[in-house]
Amino acid sequence: MRLSIAVNWPVYIQRPPSFRARRMMVTLPPERKTVSRAILIVDDDEGVRENLAELFDVVGYRVLTAASAPEAMEHLARERVDLLLTDYRMPGPNGVELIDAARRARPGLRAVLMTAFGDSFTEIESVRRGAVGYLNKPFEADEVTGLVGRILSLKGD
Repeated sequence: MRLSIAVNWPVYIQRPPSFRARRMMVTLPPERKTVSRAILIVDDDEGVRENLAELFDVVGYRVLTAASAPEAMEHLARERVDLLLTDYRMPGPNGVELIDAARRARPGLRAVLMTAFGDSFTEIESVRRGAVGYLNKPFEADEVTGLVGRILSLKGD
């Protein structure tokens, strides 16, 4: 994963910097207070779970993680969650069953199913049970962050 930060000078300072000047005053826009969106990442593979958690933390989301469907349901009972990002194949209830149970507990919850073992039946079943997104593993960082961003930008619960 390669992250890069580009500065758009006209947005952040009133005039482009003069690199000849020894001193320069930078005027920043007022800080905006926003409530960060919460994502619950569920995957039995600790490496995948932690990598995704770190990625979404860097992007600016509040991240919760769970290794199983029962653990995820405990988080959903205690915490405000805006999006459920779950693996399909896990010990115990699978990701589709988790999405179904989570949406019964929280009807407006948005969910994305990730799988390395996908087929059209799994994709159709996940949508039927309430998933609004589907990702085939392996995927790129910008693919998953872009999908999550688009889903969370949709209006309504």
